Amino acid sequence: MELLTRLLGGAERVKIMRFFLHHADAIVSVQKVADKTKSKSTFVRKELSALVAIGFLEKKKSRTFTNASKGKKSPTKVKEIIGFKLNPEFPHNQALRDLLFDFQLLDKRELASRFKSVGRIKLFLVSGVFIGEQDSRVDILMVGEAIKKPKAEKLFDALSAEIGRDVAYSIMDVEEYTYRLSMYDKFVRDIVDMPYEVVIDKLKDKIQG
Repeated sequence: MELLTRLLGGAERVKIMRFFLHHADAIVSVQKVADKTKSKSTFVRKELSALVAIGFLEKKKSRTFTNASKGKKSPTKVKEIIGFKLNPEFPHNQALRDLLFDFQLLDKRELASRFKSVGRIKLFLVSGVFIGEQDSRVDILMVGEAIKKPKAEKLFDALSAEIGRDVAYSIMDVEEYTYRLSMYDKFVRDIVDMPYEVVIDKLKDKIQG
């Protein structure tokens, strides 16, 4: 990630470019881009203008339809907004996809270390987008003790903003994981029977059961 930010002009720009490459057909407002990338709207506006200037994005008009009031028979109100959309004719889109969505070289230990404050992590597996495996049930499986789920969920939201799409994850305590594994639970078996990388394993031989 550090090399990409230096090449492309900063971490925020990388997040914004990933977002539009992943949502190629969407016309998105400044505020929505800010919300999805967890960035300040003033900075997003500046980056969007720069990306329009180089031809990566286009400015587009979009219409939204809402009811003027809460009643079922209330008139429909049309609101026109100026949004931004990936320019499908930009010649380097595929090269940028190949570059920005290659997470296989991401430091998986650094990734796991982001979650060390959420509890005692006993098992941390990465799959899916992080190893180039499109058919995986999850991108991350985290098993631990005394896991603070709300805090973990916020960190996963931040990670999703960073990589430009929602990260599929599962959080379990050790008892739930070992029970479901022993019962050949389909969801857990689908995870451990597909390719994955072990980043943390303090459960010894309990991954495969």
